[in-house]
Amino acid sequence: MEEIEQLAAKMDRNTVLFIGSGASSPAGLPSWWELINWLKDYTSSLGGDIDAANLYLKKSQLINATSALTSELNKIEKSLADFFNEEPKCEIFTSATPKEIHQLIAQLPTSSIITPNYDLLLEKIFIEVGEPMEMVYKGDNDRINSILRDAFKDYIYKYHGCITKPADIIFDFKQYNAVIHTPNIDKECLRTLIQTKTIVFIGAGLEDPDFNHIRDYLNEIATPKNMELWAFMRNCEPIKEHYKEEFGINLISYAGQGGDHSDLLTKLKDLILRLNDEDGKILEALEIASPLEVERIKVEGLLRNTLLQANEEVMPLDEAIIGFIAFFDTVEKNTFFQYFHDRKGYQVGEISNRIEYLIQNKLIKATENYLMPMNCSFSQEAAEQMEEEILDYLMEQENG
Repeated sequence: MEEIEQLAAKMDRNTVLFIGSGASSPAGLPSWWELINWLKDYTSSLGGDIDAANLYLKKSQLINATSALTSELNKIEKSLADFFNEEPKCEIFTSATPKEIHQLIAQLPTSSIITPNYDLLLEKIFIEVGEPMEMVYKGDNDRINSILRDAFKDYIYKYHGCITKPADIIFDFKQYNAVIHTPNIDKECLRTLIQTKTIVFIGAGLEDPDFNHIRDYLNEIATPKNMELWAFMRNCEPIKEHYKEEFGINLISYAGQGGDHSDLLTKLKDLILRLNDEDGKILEALEIASPLEVERIKVEGLLRNTLLQANEEVMPLDEAIIGFIAFFDTVEKNTFFQYFHDRKGYQVGEISNRIEYLIQNKLIKATENYLMPMNCSFSQEAAEQMEEEILDYLMEQENG
């Protein structure tokens, strides 16, 4: 956790969070690819030609596909604003509710946020926690100048627009190119923040065009070592050193495939625990006396908090299931059911229901014949809780 501790030492009220689209996906918001396909279906339903868009999509040229579709909409006197207003699927941008990742973001010691996301998830979570934010939108000169003068300390800056103002949303190539390559206050604000603040990326990817724009800008000004930029990125371990040397960006790698971002949540929880530890005084004192105790304190309580967030209650059976599976790392389903049914006395139906629940909530993983833990700190904590009981069980098995 050395990188998490280093980041915790840098974070304060002046830190700016850059929240990418990956933070919205757990709430059901579409990926860029999905949103373009929604736009394609909408355009086709109105009689627009989608052949060019299909060709661009086959080549994974997403921004060109979007531009082809908006061009077709213009021919039939429609616009992107019409798409966001009229397409039923786009209702998700206003109706989606915050998830665990937004709750964690709201616990970080900053209330300065920039985001290209159109949805209302960040606004909603800060209202829920009783800390409503100033909203700053693309092209709002007065409010953007307030950011630059440090007149705003509690703001969400949506520099690609917002679903509440669909006519201003940045989505196609011409719009994006205008923001990036022509003089405008939004670009200058973003560059000023990069040069003067600690920036932490959450929910952006290495191929994210906004992240790459910042990366290329750092390369252009050739002073990356004077910046403080941090980014949580999935499976980026092999390129961490290169990004640090070339761009001055500190990558924090987290594991996962597909829609599994549970390890990112674990790392955010670890960061929050470190930040809440009186600037590290408790852990620093313990480090000398007992390094193992330090590691225990860092993860203690994550299991219970994780279960509470998933189900609003903690069921002992859930704790035991996660701990049993995590202790062995991989468990045959027959062995698992034998332990919980024959030894512990639970009914097979009850066990099956809890297994299904834990899988659906991504607290454990499963194949046809095996159960496996998530590679998370809460799994480690659960295994430690079950250790003594499982060792007794193994001794009994060995003695016949």
